[in-house]
Amino acid sequence: MSKITKITAASLALAAFVSGCSGKPDPSASQGGGAPASQSAGGDTSKEVKLKMVLLGSKPADFDAVYGEVNKIMKQKINATLDVSFIDWGDYQQKYPLIFAANEDFDLVLSAPWLYYAQQATKNGFYEITEDMLKKYAPKTYAEEPKVAWDQAKINGKIYMVPQNNFEYSYHLMAIRGDLREKYGLPPLKTYDDYVTFLKTVAEKDKAFTPSIGASEFNTIELIQPNEWNFVVPRLPIVYKLNDASGKLFNYADTPEFEKFANQMYATAKTGAWSRDALTSKLDKMQAFKDGKLASVEWNLGTLLRAKSEMMGQHPDWKIELYDLSADKKRLSNPFINNGMSIHATSKNPERALQAIELLRYDKEIHDLTNYGIAGKHYQPEGDKQFKPLADSAKFPPAGVSPWGWNSLNERLDSTVAKETEEFTNNWKKSVTINHPLETFTFDDSKVKNEVAAVNNVMNTYGRPLFYGIVDPAKGLGEFKDKLKQAGIDKIIAEMQAQADAVTKK
Repeated sequence: MSKITKITAASLALAAFVSGCSGKPDPSASQGGGAPASQSAGGDTSKEVKLKMVLLGSKPADFDAVYGEVNKIMKQKINATLDVSFIDWGDYQQKYPLIFAANEDFDLVLSAPWLYYAQQATKNGFYEITEDMLKKYAPKTYAEEPKVAWDQAKINGKIYMVPQNNFEYSYHLMAIRGDLREKYGLPPLKTYDDYVTFLKTVAEKDKAFTPSIGASEFNTIELIQPNEWNFVVPRLPIVYKLNDASGKLFNYADTPEFEKFANQMYATAKTGAWSRDALTSKLDKMQAFKDGKLASVEWNLGTLLRAKSEMMGQHPDWKIELYDLSADKKRLSNPFINNGMSIHATSKNPERALQAIELLRYDKEIHDLTNYGIAGKHYQPEGDKQFKPLADSAKFPPAGVSPWGWNSLNERLDSTVAKETEEFTNNWKKSVTINHPLETFTFDDSKVKNEVAAVNNVMNTYGRPLFYGIVDPAKGLGEFKDKLKQAGIDKIIAEMQAQADAVTKK
């Protein structure tokens, strides 16, 4: 396969299967194990502190009860408790950068490339985590994190994140209401065109459902995955081809593939395949799917399988089907930095924050609580590697309350969907997973900050209406491309390419 080779069997044996991502990445499998962290990895813990932590999503009904148990253990071991606040999924792209710009008071925060990790690091938004700090306050984390993970986390030679410690995929799939598909006599989906047919049929024949929310996150399902492209920064229209080891970057708006995509979205929108207010909607797509309001939803395998497990228990008459609409296309597994935890630059307790990260990752009781809730109430442990959701799991969804920043080898696999998990991931590992020199590349935008901000504005103002089929590409596509040029897209590509070339030459 030229200079790009398949991931070795030895590497893949380490894989914990799937994530979270774009878009909002989530683990769904584990190799278990991990001894509890020490009561105090080092430093003075005589003064009690409250650590403010920011996560993504919505606060579930039993959050306070679960984290009450977490805080009992935290207080006992490091004399600290967690005070957690959430940023809703519908607002995170706007509000996450604002909590840094406004210099809000918090200590710990979920971080990732899809959450502006490099951008916030170069803006001095994160506290530098030194090797000496790790050795003293998080020794188990320092010892067990692969060296490559620390290398991936470096921005200008400095570490601002404790990356996750497992392999995962954030490749997007489509979940649909299979009972609706069967009701209207449609065959199982094989292609994206099959999915569009499903959306059109639901729009025409079943007004109780909104067929979908529109374009997938970062246009992953419709544009990026089928063309075997990959982003460097998901919010910028700059990609490279997975089968091109040279790492040549290009603006996808200039490609015939994007023109075809824009025309397809325009035609599909006319059928009523998504709501007219999709562009401005703050709808929680996963909750709407669980509530029986959406007929389909896209996300990564882990998130979709957890939703399926929950819905099977609550609505056994609903048939939830998952489809990989680009099953033969090459893909990457995620870098370790796809999820991690960072410390706010203004934190008054960075050492205690690092101790808390250590406990979240490696104290088995805390890890299970934050991922699955209270044993016997929200889930039933099945050995060290699996769990079974219980009736109250919806009040604290398994691995759904934003614990991805402390992913480790302690993750459990949902026993109700374990077989389906393994079928998807084993096939990916064997046939379509590859490596690329740029898969762990992190872009430092410090020289083009103004241009990046301007391009982001163009993406929102002129790009998203095309993505959702609201404007005719015959009129809107040319304007979109012109605005990208005016905003400085070529300057960004030149700077990004220079940095990427330094990586590929290694």
